[in-house]
This record gives sequence, C-alpha cells and structure tokens, in this order.
Amino acid sequence: MWAWIAFINSAFIQASTYLSRPMITYKLLILHSNNFVVGTFGALYALFPLLLAVALGRWVNQYGEGRFILYGTILIVISTSVLMVANSIALMVVAVAALGTAQLLCMIGAQAMFANRSPSGNYERFFGLYTFSAALGQLFGPLIGSAVSGSHGVLPKSTSHAFLAAAILGALGIIPLLRKFPMGPTVGVSAKESREQVSFSSVLQNPGMKLAMFTSLAISSSVDVLVVFLPVFGKERGFSSSSIGIVLAIRALTSMASRVYLGKMTEVIGFWRLLLGSIAISSIACVVATSAHHVLFLYIVIGVAGFSLGVGQPMTMAWVSRLSKDPERSFTISVRLAGNRFGQFLLPALAGVIAGPLGASAVFVSLAVLMGSSGVLTRIKAKNH
Repeated sequence: MWAWIAFINSAFIQASTYLSRPMITYKLLILHSNNFVVGTFGALYALFPLLLAVALGRWVNQYGEGRFILYGTILIVISTSVLMVANSIALMVVAVAALGTAQLLCMIGAQAMFANRSPSGNYERFFGLYTFSAALGQLFGPLIGSAVSGSHGVLPKSTSHAFLAAAILGALGIIPLLRKFPMGPTVGVSAKESREQVSFSSVLQNPGMKLAMFTSLAISSSVDVLVVFLPVFGKERGFSSSSIGIVLAIRALTSMASRVYLGKMTEVIGFWRLLLGSIAISSIACVVATSAHHVLFLYIVIGVAGFSLGVGQPMTMAWVSRLSKDPERSFTISVRLAGNRFGQFLLPALAGVIAGPLGASAVFVSLAVLMGSSGVLTRIKAKNH
C-alpha cells in the first residue's frame, strides 16, 4: 500500500516540477533575460537543496520519510503559487529556491523509503517502478503546461496559467498521503547515533561509492540541464514552445518505457553491461541532438536519450543503496542527492556561460563529455568487478 501511495505522489509532484522548470526558463526569456541568467537560475534551483541535503539526510531517520514527502509536497504548492504571480527577478529567486528545496524533500523521503523498505534483491524493480511513476509525471506535466499556457511564436502566451496548473497538480499529490501512509521513520536513528555512526567521509569510504556517486551526478545533471536548456535550444532553432513541450514529454515517455521492465532487463543483460550501454547511448544522443534543424528529428533523438537516461537513473539508485549499510542508507541517499544537486548547481551555471557565446548546442556536447567520462570510469570498475 505504501509503495502505491508513493508512486501516485511521485507522479503528481514530478508533473508539477517538470511543468514549472521550462516555464521558469520561458518566464525569464519573457523578462528579456539572457542565457547566462537562465543558467544561473538553473543553478539556483539546486543551490539551497545542495546546502541542506546532508543535514536533511540526518533528520530523515529521526522524523520519518513520509513527513519529508508531505512537507515537500506542501512547499511545492506554495512555491508554484508564488511563481504564478511573480513579475520580478527578485521574487522568482525566492520561489525557485523554495521549489528546488521542496523537490529535494520529496526525493529524499521517497528514495530513503524505497531503499529501506524494498528487498535488496529487488532494488532495480522497485526503483524502476518508482522512477516510472516520476517519468509519468514528467510526461503529462509539460503537456499540461503547453496546453494551458498556449503558444505565441517561440514563447508561451501565459506562464501564469501554467504555474496555476502546477500548483493544482502539487495539491493533488497531497491527497494520497492522507490515507494510511507511514509517516514515522522506517529505521529509527537518534541524532546522537547519527553523528557518531554515520558521516559523509564514512559513506564515501565504502568501496565503489565515489564512482557510484559520480555516475549518478553525471546522469541526473544531464537530465536537469536538458530540461532547462531545451527551451533555449528551441528558441535558437525557431521551434515553438508547444513543440518543446512535446519534446520534453517524449523524453519522459521513453524513460517510462525503459523502466517498466528494468528488473527483467537487468537479469537478462547484466547490471554493468546495461548501465554502460545506457551511458554510451545517452552521450551519443546528446551530440546528435546538436544537428537537429527540424523538430521531428529532435523528437527522435531526445526520445532515444530519454530511454537511455531512464535506465541510468534508477540503476545508480540501486547501486548506491547496495553499497550502503542499513543504519546509513537514508543518509547515503541524501549524500547521493547532494552530489546530484552539486552537479545540477554547477552544470547549469557553466552551461549558461557556454551557451552565451556558443549557443545551446555546445551545452549538449558538454553533457556528452561528462557522461562519457563517467562511462569510461564505470567500464574500468566493471572489468575489475
């Protein structure tokens, strides 16, 4: 029962946030912001979560995974409501920082819950279904955003309508949490025990953990930067905002397809071969996307990238969870998310600098280089395994 409630909540909160992310970019473009500012806001989305992630990882075993999910969902509703009425950069700074923090609360709570409650041998299956529900939200969120915001050339007619829809989706995500959802901690650890037994350095000392964290960072950051910069890429190539909404939905749809049978694919292909293949295909797809001068071609390439990235994300969750010990698993999940947020903070800012003089295409090439480097290191690890 708890897993299905978490799946439903995940779908709604991901729909809300993935509707909001491209709309934040479009709102900045409407306010005549340049690529550097867009990249800075992408980094801002991850900055506060990055600063809070490790502390939150200590608290989740004290206050409960379910409470993190509930409070995060409520904060999503509040922050998207503020974005709906924000007409200044200053107010958007506050709302975007709050939205990034809200999503992190939900993700720490849900991923810690699945890591603590799922059988270790079925991690790929449970994380695959969890990320499937997330991809479902990422599919219909951008489509709803495109439908309610309308299109005015390469920009939407009304971002306010889109943010209202995001707030409603977040509110719908609260409803299932009110029905017999476990709010207390699965693995109770006191504040003193957490400080004495679990630390950032002890987690990273687990064999293979640093590489698992870096690979997770590379894959998750690439997904995040794609979402932030596809609207910029579309504007440069003359694609309508509705077309970019469809591109984002296709990415989510193909990610869903890759996750339904992730457990079975892992059994048939093998963990390392499947992970390495997904990284290689994602890197190639990012490079090929730069040659897209027709939106139909972009649909195909991003669809392929979505499938391969969809495999990589839950597999790194399973990888990190298996490397961690029971008392530290929730904390390890938060460290993993902190690493992801560090990438999501640093990469959009760097991407904004790159996209300024070179355009959004250069951002996609940079993502390919990042993922390719993680793939090479993972290949070395797989050979020695």
